[in-house]
Amino acid sequence: MRILLLALLLFSFPYVNAVVSNTSTQSNTATAERLSEKDLLSEAKALRKKDPENSLKLANQALELSIQNNNPHVTAQVHSLLGKLFLKSENKEQALNYFLQASKIHKNINETRNQIVASVDYINLLLSLKHYQQADEHLAELLPIAQEYKKPWPLALTLIAKADSHYLQKEYKKANDQYKQAVNILVAKDKTTQKKLGETYKKLAQSYKRLKDREQTASYYKKALDVFTALKDKKNMARTLNTLAEAERYLDHLLVALDYSLRGLEIHKQINDQEGYAKASMGAGIIYRHIGRYEKSLEHVYEAHLYYKKVNNINGIAETANQLGFIYTRLKQFDEARDFYQLAIDVSGDKIKRKTLASSLREMAVIYLNDEDYESALLMVEQAHKIYIKENDKLKRSITARIIANIYRDQKKYEQAIPYYKESLFFAKESGNKTYEVKAQAALAGLLINSKTKEAIEQLKESVELSLKIDNKVQALYAYRKLRQAEKVLGNISESLRYAEEEIKLSEIIQKEKDEKELTLIKAKLYSQTREIELDALREKTKLDQLELAKKNNEIEIAEKTRMITELQLTKNKYANITLGLLLGLSILLVVFIYRLFIASKKRNKELDYLAARDPLTHCYNRRALFEHMYRDLEKSDSLDEYCIIMVDIDHFKEVNDTYGHNAGDSVICGVAEILQTYISDNDIVSRFGGEEFCVYLHRETEEQAIEIAENMRRQVEESRFGDISITCCFGVSSIKFNAKSYLELINQADIALYQSKLLGRNKVTLWSKEFDKKTSTPL
Repeated sequence: MRILLLALLLFSFPYVNAVVSNTSTQSNTATAERLSEKDLLSEAKALRKKDPENSLKLANQALELSIQNNNPHVTAQVHSLLGKLFLKSENKEQALNYFLQASKIHKNINETRNQIVASVDYINLLLSLKHYQQADEHLAELLPIAQEYKKPWPLALTLIAKADSHYLQKEYKKANDQYKQAVNILVAKDKTTQKKLGETYKKLAQSYKRLKDREQTASYYKKALDVFTALKDKKNMARTLNTLAEAERYLDHLLVALDYSLRGLEIHKQINDQEGYAKASMGAGIIYRHIGRYEKSLEHVYEAHLYYKKVNNINGIAETANQLGFIYTRLKQFDEARDFYQLAIDVSGDKIKRKTLASSLREMAVIYLNDEDYESALLMVEQAHKIYIKENDKLKRSITARIIANIYRDQKKYEQAIPYYKESLFFAKESGNKTYEVKAQAALAGLLINSKTKEAIEQLKESVELSLKIDNKVQALYAYRKLRQAEKVLGNISESLRYAEEEIKLSEIIQKEKDEKELTLIKAKLYSQTREIELDALREKTKLDQLELAKKNNEIEIAEKTRMITELQLTKNKYANITLGLLLGLSILLVVFIYRLFIASKKRNKELDYLAARDPLTHCYNRRALFEHMYRDLEKSDSLDEYCIIMVDIDHFKEVNDTYGHNAGDSVICGVAEILQTYISDNDIVSRFGGEEFCVYLHRETEEQAIEIAENMRRQVEESRFGDISITCCFGVSSIKFNAKSYLELINQADIALYQSKLLGRNKVTLWSKEFDKKTSTPL
């Protein structure tokens, strides 16, 4: 009977629950119908963030009821709430209408404060829609009302809205005047006012940033940081630290910038702000690049790059790809740099900032120019130049115009170069950048030396004067050199000698400053390493403190449980056992958690070591890793046994790129790398030596075995197809038995043998011989 009753209860429970739930819903609906318009408004406000859909329903009910009951006070407030709800759902036109209605109703019933607040909401929405004229007209009406009302909060909101309008229309000085007036009013100590004060300081910093006033930018970011720190607003603290680090970097205060950046990273990690952490990581990477710690720079920027790829943030992918390209450019690893610039170009679309794309194109152009591939360089830089013209970026337009001029100059097309140098000079002056002005002016004058010598001399004198004024000694040195040449052309030997003396003096000063800068960078590197050690120690201390606290808490809990067990041991032994079991389980979970953290950290470090030693395209070892292995094995080995080097170069690879494109070229390089790795043992190494060239390091192989391995590789490459492409390779072999005194000499021998393979018609394997040194003075 008991079993039957239990089954009946179990089967009937869902039905009863549904009835209760339905009754509850009907009851809530009935309750809503009985609420006044004021109560409905309060409910709608309470649900605005966590349940916008129900908030909207309640707001509409409140609006209908307030109109029926002729309650304009509530009607106006409901209109404001509806404006915020529609704004959140991206229905801006509907939101505009509600904010405007709220403002009008508040005005009609003489609620001045609420009228101003609603009007500011309306104006801010107009600004976001770029209806600047309409916004300014409303501000012209609203500001006198707010000034006459004299209450700080509404007046501050109005002034900030007016400042925002100036800022969005690029009237930064006017914007600053209004922001500063608002700051002077926001003196109340409540949290809302202080947060608005911090936000206004940030806006002031951003406005000064547009005016290129670096000192003021940093100053106002610091003020914003102080406010957010006092409020313990960690998210705003972290993001302000990021922008403050950037501002200090522009001031060349690299140590200060790094300190702010690392603090920001720590806070982002604490609050689990992944997007903010990615931005901060990229900022830290840029600072590390300026300090010269390229491995740390790569680590931080690549971490941001992986996050943007994970969330498919196209612009983030492009920006981090550019930054990775900048790092590899500094490292003079131009193939890797080109890969990342190309990635930024390939992801271009509506979501990518045009200036980000232009940066990639511009940097690619410089690489092609250095490679003397003038056609590709011109193609890239002209695309970037068009973007800067369209964006009306005068400063960047000056740069690309100068690059175009340099391309024509290097081809000795001086007549085509001169107009672009003039364009570069004009827009450098327009943008107010004195450094770019002297660069363009000196380069232009350099071309005029032989044709318009006197004009060139006048321009070079101006360039020297301006260079010294802005303390750009490198450009002044260049101008002195050209002045010496120009005076020599005119036959003014004494003047030419005088400029030569100035050139020598300035060279000595530049060298001295260079030495001092290198010392400063060394100090910066040491400081950054010290800060990292301190942060690691702080993290460890925090973990230990947490463990100690957990231990003490466990001890207290165990003591309490022991007391309870003692009191109840006769009646509650089983509960005591359960408690002890739970405590043991918690301890085990804690140990497992710590162990997993350790394993994850170890795995991450291993991944970073792998990335630092590998070529990003082929995943072969890079040149640095190869040299480290060879140095360890050859230079430090007590007994040199059998070691061989095979240098490999893809035949006519440029034709592959020109005919099939760089993507096909990359596929060929990857395919050849896979073939080379197939024929080596676990102790041997295949390294991408640069471009289409590979280096195979054979550990404990004779020259005969090395030749056999190389021949197998050559045959396999020849027989393979890479898509629709057939290629061959040249191989050069050398052995430690040939008495190479260093690993570099061993590589050079293999390179000479490779050159012989090319001379013999390519698709050959050649063993190094002493005879080659007589025939060949320079390896391939």
